[in-house]
Amino acid sequence: MPTQLFSAATLATPEVIADPYPAYAALRDASPLAGYVDYPPGTVPGVDEPVTAWALLRHEHVFAAARDHRTFSSRDPLQEASDAPTLMLVNTDQPLHTTHRKIVNKVFTRGRVEALRPWMRERVAELVAGLRAGEEVEVVHGLCAHVPAIVMCRFFGAPDEDAAKYERWANAFMLSADLSGEERNASNLELGAYFVELCQARAGVLQAGEAPGDGLIDALLTAEADGERLEFEEIVRFCITLVVAGSETSMYFGANVMDALLDHPEEVRAVRADRGLIGAFLDETLRLTGPPQRLFRIATCDVQVGEAQIREGDWVALFFAAANHDPDVFPEPHEFRLDRPNSGKHLTYGIGIHYCLGAPLATLEMECLVEAIFDRFPRMERGASAPVPQMATLLQHSRTHIPAVFHEQEN
Repeated sequence: MPTQLFSAATLATPEVIADPYPAYAALRDASPLAGYVDYPPGTVPGVDEPVTAWALLRHEHVFAAARDHRTFSSRDPLQEASDAPTLMLVNTDQPLHTTHRKIVNKVFTRGRVEALRPWMRERVAELVAGLRAGEEVEVVHGLCAHVPAIVMCRFFGAPDEDAAKYERWANAFMLSADLSGEERNASNLELGAYFVELCQARAGVLQAGEAPGDGLIDALLTAEADGERLEFEEIVRFCITLVVAGSETSMYFGANVMDALLDHPEEVRAVRADRGLIGAFLDETLRLTGPPQRLFRIATCDVQVGEAQIREGDWVALFFAAANHDPDVFPEPHEFRLDRPNSGKHLTYGIGIHYCLGAPLATLEMECLVEAIFDRFPRMERGASAPVPQMATLLQHSRTHIPAVFHEQEN
């Protein structure tokens, strides 16, 4: 699409969703931009109405709004009024957010995540070992989707065969699955019922006097901070949040990592030679092609942002991905630079009180994936068939289909 044809109204079109960065570049100077029309996660196209929002595309605007949680509320009244469950922490404002986060931080700790590393390295290595060498294989749903799904099953103490359900439920909730409104609603209800049953079962076991196990649900049922504990419904919502935010976003993060491994051979050679560079490789991938593109907020009062007067009650879309490509902060933003000094300052995981709780887990999953590929295959290249971009929702930027060929020999 010619750059002069980009507008707020074109941001949610399939062509822009497939490659949004030229649109961000063309429209950034006009930020905040009125007239962006799209659906928040959890709403159902064809059933719910889309929202019309201001689009914030400059780094300074996105950064300031993300940190100002008092002026820009994270509550989503559309989701609260729909059949889809509201997300724990993501759609919560102060002071409740602080109360919830204190309790959840006692459970979802870096230590709990890091303790998964030996098990995760083994399981991810098994997934990679199952790839056929020398043949074209599809790696998004054939590999990347499995990593976060099996991790979720481990967290919840669920059987591995439930992993496919997690992927399906997450795709439906986050709008990237091609479903009718009725199908999407049915999926959301099924997701909620699954975790109500799973949490009720564990609550019953604990009430019967059994000691808590090391699973996440038991920890949530028993955790407290400052004398406060989570309500049962809040525990269910947190489990749902982990699935819908963790499964799909991590799948697409994995897909974008695969693209980076295929597109930047010189940088890959450097990382293979020094595994200590994996973190920098992942940070630059998150900056350049981080899956989350934007999140919605609602203005709680009249506020001036740049040249725009945003009114109380207006919807505002914070385009983290556009901020990550702002040349005022990241020179030559479309270039992949392993030595970029501020790659770690990307906004893909958010900023402020809503910084992504699952960031350490997503990073660990990708570290294990890259290490497993390096250990198993000296070389990889794109397959003969073309990759397919995700074109259903601007919430995520990635591909739904990436053909690749893995080689057991360097040449």
